[in-house]
Amino acid sequence: MIYIMKIYMAPRNRTTPYAVLGMLHIRPMSGYDIRKEAETSLGYFWSESYGQLYPALRDLAAAGLIRRRAGGRTGTRERQVYEITASGREALALWRTQPPRPTPVRSELLLKLFFGNRASTGPELNWIDDVLATETAALRDFRRIRSELRLQGDHPSLPFWLITLGYGEHRSRAVIRWCRESRKALRAMVRGAGRKATRR
Repeated sequence: MIYIMKIYMAPRNRTTPYAVLGMLHIRPMSGYDIRKEAETSLGYFWSESYGQLYPALRDLAAAGLIRRRAGGRTGTRERQVYEITASGREALALWRTQPPRPTPVRSELLLKLFFGNRASTGPELNWIDDVLATETAALRDFRRIRSELRLQGDHPSLPFWLITLGYGEHRSRAVIRWCRESRKALRAMVRGAGRKATRR
């Protein structure tokens, strides 16, 4: 097991296999199901490229951490479903005991804002309006997800799902507040620049 863990601590895909194991720990899924899950529920706080998911499935199966089985037919094709093995559950549990690595912030919006100046204020308001619309829509999604999660009853992972969801809700509210404050500051800057131009 230690050898297997070393394989998945490789820099190129350090966390992707564990994301896959975690999804399969919830329920067996096909590759397509995992892709959709990565785009929806996980997509709010973790992103995976398709180019990483399928090699991870192959490697996890080769290591005996997941296994593939028939999952019924979809049209004329046999649907392949992956399920986690006992070794996979052990690897996932061990990974969860390790402290998470710090994630550096990479925001092109913040980078562009940082290099802005009063003389060239222009598209920033539109950029911030786009973020405001995105986060407002995300907050609506989070409310819907919270309502759906209440139907899960006493699922053992429910408290952890709600904690994760709460982070998304708090983050979206904070970004929405930042957008409103930033719009106010930028509009004041634009008005100030306009008054200076008029005086000239």
